[in-house]
Amino acid sequence: MSHKVALKKRVLSSKDLDMLDGLLKEWCDSRHYDILNLEAQEAARELVMWFEFGVDKPHQLRELLATR
Repeated sequence: MSHKVALKKRVLSSKDLDMLDGLLKEWCDSRHYDILNLEAQEAARELVMWFEFGVDKPHQLRELLATR
């Protein structure tokens, strides 16, 4: 018998996107990365993934980015 786990993702609002964009730009600036850099693109994907699965506080997301 197989078990399927349904994961609920949060929907992103424009306010959420602004916050995530700001965090990504902050992260890029601190590393002197262009926002189109491959590392920045990967960080953006991770930010959205973390947010969709419930990490929604800027300080928490900043901490997760800092570990990359």
